[in-house]
Formats: sequence, structure tokens, C-alpha cells
Amino acid sequence: ELTAHGVDVIGIDIDEGLIAEYSDELAFVSRADSTDEAVLRQLGVNEVDRVVIAIGSDLQASILTASKLLKLGNKHIWAKAISEPHAEILHQLGVTNVVRPENDMGTRLAHLIRGHISDFLPIDADFVLARTTPPVRVADVPLASVGVRSRYGVTVVAFKRKTSQYWDIGDPDVTLYADDEILIAGHPKKVEAFSELDKDDDN
Repeated sequence: ELTAHGVDVIGIDIDEGLIAEYSDELAFVSRADSTDEAVLRQLGVNEVDRVVIAIGSDLQASILTASKLLKLGNKHIWAKAISEPHAEILHQLGVTNVVRPENDMGTRLAHLIRGHISDFLPIDADFVLARTTPPVRVADVPLASVGVRSRYGVTVVAFKRKTSQYWDIGDPDVTLYADDEILIAGHPKKVEAFSELDKDDDN
């Protein structure tokens, strides 16, 4: 994805097969041990703008690599963690950008499975963005007259008409229709409750 946006990416791994696979896609690839500080210096990793540690199940290699990179002075590091203790150790080392893809996907999937939300993006523990359709009770009237934020505790950030491929800002004077798509923001429980308003009506 980075290379598609014109970024020069250096790939380092101990797996010869991975090195061969990505040799034509990345600016530079090298079979090397990322836990070796001398090797990292030799490859010029201490001079790059950003570093991603995407090491999977080898916790020791992940933690040692993070430690060596921080020692080299790399400040912009993103590291994958496979568990809460792993994430905690990386944070304690000084890695500020710790990503837990399995955990994040599990949270997202739990909301998608219920069927009322078509996309779900956690921003923080108490704030999310969700993609859904407008409940019937807020459709066909201007948003300002519904009082979505005061009544339901969420904000309609943007909307997209069925006949359009573009999103637009959810201003108070906008009228939503049942076949629109909307982006709503707020606390996870309130976002979930808002997306299920039609379910309540059916009952």
C-alpha cells in the first residue's frame, strides 16, 4: 500500500522465501536478523523516517527489534502486538504506536455480524465511527428537527445518496432518506443503539 503511494519501502526478514517474494515490489529487501543492531545500522534503518515492526508470533524477536530501533534513535515506530501483555511491553519500551490487528478485527467483526452496521472503526475505547443506514424515525425530515445528537447521543458526520458515489457532510439542514448511507460517530453503545432503532420499531 505504501509503495502504491510512491513511498520507498525497505523490507527486512529472515525468511528467504519472503525476501524473494517481495524483491520486485519493494525498493530494497534484505535477508537479515532485525534483532542485530549492527545489521540494522549497516542497512541504514537508523536513517529512515518510519519503521513498522510486523513480526508475528516471535515475541522475543519483536521486543528485541523494538528495543534496538529505539536505541538507534528511531522515534516513529509502529509495532504489531499479538496480545495485551505484548502490547504493554512495547508501550513500556517506548513504542507509542502499537497495533493489535487481530483484536481490532475481532471488535469490528462483532459489530458487523449483528447486521445493522456495514463498517465499524474504533477511534478510542469510548468513540467510534460506524457506517449504517438511517433509521426510519430520522428519515424524510431535516436533521436539525430530529435532534439526533441530543436525543440519541450520536452525530451524523456524513451521508451518501444511493444515486451518488460521493459522501457529503451531515449538516443540520440535510434530510436523510431510508436508502442513504450515513457515517455516525459517538460512544460504541450509543452508536449500536442508534443503528438498531428500526429493530426496536419492528418489535
